[in-house]
Amino acid sequence: MPDTRDDSQLWKDERVWLELFQPLFARDGDLADRAAKLFDYLSLEIDNGPKGVTHVSTCIENAFRLIFPYTSMGRACMILLQVSLGKDFPTQSDTLDTLTEAMKRTKAALERGPVRVKQQRKQSRRK
Repeated sequence: MPDTRDDSQLWKDERVWLELFQPLFARDGDLADRAAKLFDYLSLEIDNGPKGVTHVSTCIENAFRLIFPYTSMGRACMILLQVSLGKDFPTQSDTLDTLTEAMKRTKAALERGPVRVKQQRKQSRRK
């Protein structure tokens, strides 16, 4: 994780919290109650000193891990993983080489554009 932080989103500003949570909590009051309890727990843990701060840090790291698949970066990583699992994908000993090759193949596929279902059927019949 980087040591410097980007304050452009003004994370202390309550508008950020409202943008994130208001749509969810407006639909589900029980979810708001659960979130309130979670934030209360985290706040109390921080007050417990270094051990509590470590617990809070672990909770936040878990949240990052669970949120990741829903981010644009998470979706991009899933596409790259799927590309790297293809039958014709060469085995790479270096993770960076694997990522580079997957990115090249993904870029080429995006440049070709979508393949129509009828074209796929015709190609599979010819084989």
